[in-house]
Amino acid sequence: MFCLIMAQQFSGNFITMQYLNVLFSKIPMGIGPNVATMMVLAVGLITSSLTTIIVECLKRRKLLILSGFGTCLTLCFLGIYLFLDEHEFDVSNASILPVIDLIIYQIMYQIGLGTLPNVLLCELFPAELKGIVGAIIVIFDGIIGFILPKLYQDVTDTDGWFAIYIVFAAVSSSAFLMLFILVPETEGKTYREIEALLLNTYLSS
Repeated sequence: MFCLIMAQQFSGNFITMQYLNVLFSKIPMGIGPNVATMMVLAVGLITSSLTTIIVECLKRRKLLILSGFGTCLTLCFLGIYLFLDEHEFDVSNASILPVIDLIIYQIMYQIGLGTLPNVLLCELFPAELKGIVGAIIVIFDGIIGFILPKLYQDVTDTDGWFAIYIVFAAVSSSAFLMLFILVPETEGKTYREIEALLLNTYLSS
């Protein structure tokens, strides 16, 4: 759960959405930053609303793996685009691509990393531990959420906007590997079945 929360925070969604208008203001685009911001946020809202339906149709583990892979790719693309822009390469012919990229990023994030860690919190722990575990996770989430804006500001000020998104992409790639190797499929399983699956997984590894 700590790894999932780290992946959720360091995929960069929360902080990117906070600075989205500022980010779009720095990129030469064919549309206004306010319009681009509204488009990305609207897609994120719609996707998060539809996630409950998507989760029932597809496996949780597959969605998390797809989400980790998708966020990694879209963050890599955004980091490369920002690198080219900040180093004065001509990206005017592809000015709309960051908006499209962030829309896809929102979809990839919301279908997995944005929502499913909370589902797994309910499924991976017995009822008598959910309260204390939930409190620990919320505190940990708050600490990471407190550190991340400072890190974001420091990295963008010293190394440029592209650097922080390369960091986010690297974390997302690590999250993808972690999800692929360690996270079990919990859909349709009782807590005892999940417990046995986890014990077998970690004992064998």
